[in-house]
Amino acid sequence: DKQAKKAAEGRQNNSPQAWLPHYLRFNSLPLSISALKQAHRQSTQERWSRSWSKSPRYARTHSIDPNI
Repeated sequence: DKQAKKAAEGRQNNSPQAWLPHYLRFNSLPLSISALKQAHRQSTQERWSRSWSKSPRYARTHSIDPNI
């Protein structure tokens, strides 16, 4: 209870940024677990799409079936 009151007094009483997990250092918290999962899924899909389009198999597969 004392720690919560102390933290509520101002930023100078918060933990140093170096002690915080990576996702709290640079971003704000997501509004919900669902939002966190959705953001993770989207970033994973974007990374996969970039990686797949650079793959040598992509060119061969795309020539056979462009919808893949």
